[in-house]
Amino acid sequence: MIRVGEEQLELEDGPKAGRLRDFSTLLAQRLRAAPGKSAEPARLAVRMADTGYLLDLSATGEIVALPEISPVPWTRSWFRGLANVRGRLLGVIDLMHFAGQAPMTPEESLQLVVLGESLKINAAIIVTRAFGLRNLKDLQPLGDVSDPSRPWERERFRDADATTLIELDLRRLVATEQFLSIGI
Repeated sequence: MIRVGEEQLELEDGPKAGRLRDFSTLLAQRLRAAPGKSAEPARLAVRMADTGYLLDLSATGEIVALPEISPVPWTRSWFRGLANVRGRLLGVIDLMHFAGQAPMTPEESLQLVVLGESLKINAAIIVTRAFGLRNLKDLQPLGDVSDPSRPWERERFRDADATTLIELDLRRLVATEQFLSIGI
């Protein structure tokens, strides 16, 4: 059971009990419908390899275990291929490799964060794990990221556990020419 504001959130009993998708969908609905408080800038905290990132919840969909990925010939190496997530074909992106770093290893590639429908793109990014929500007002700002080759990286923060997190602008990411050009 989880408390959201003054309401309690419980998973269903039966065959759906414990399913991450059902839980995350129900939680997202409750958070959107929560009365009273103005929306606070919460972000989903994820780890890709050994780097922490913050993702705007309005630009993300669900988090799923890494499904089988079918490679697509004649595409860039950071485009891992296509995955079927509940009947929806998604392009799978290794964002670390896309940003010019080494590709994530199989041991680091454990989950997918499906990009939200508001982005109007059927894609998901590989993450090592999602590790919670962070409210921007509770984080210590460390300054803007000033790398012109990665305009989707906005600002660095430090959380209470001394973890450095980089805020990603997924809208800016999916609008870049490089992201939209997967073919070689």
